[in-house]
Amino acid sequence: MRNVRIDNEAGAQETLFNWAQYRYARYPELELLYHIPNGGKRDACTAVNLKRQGVKAGVPDLHLPVARGGYHGLYIELKVGSNKPTQLQKKWLSSLNEQGYLAIVCYGWQEAADQLINYLELETAAGGIKNIDNGAAQGGLMPAT
Repeated sequence: MRNVRIDNEAGAQETLFNWAQYRYARYPELELLYHIPNGGKRDACTAVNLKRQGVKAGVPDLHLPVARGGYHGLYIELKVGSNKPTQLQKKWLSSLNEQGYLAIVCYGWQEAADQLINYLELETAAGGIKNIDNGAAQGGLMPAT
């Protein structure tokens, strides 16, 4: 594993994906976790082309398309330091929560890792791991507001 700066979002995401690889044996669903590359600096021509192809501002950084605890899947907006979600990001998180996903904001890779584990340990659609009936009991997982 290479050294990365975890005080920026790119480094935090890289660290999170490195961590996830080590957890595949216990949580094989983590192999479905992926990054949505909507951020970053681009030249104007590339930005126009990506917008035409459906890239949308505000979409959360990460998606785990695994159903748990009555949710269709988990979206994570990853922040570091004092960064806060933009109004557009908050709108996306709210809309995704309304559609039956769990969409949350995590500050740093460690919080994201903890929330991924909490989410994966929720009850499965097939009936399984835990029976959770309120948000406070879900290991701190609460939809972003």
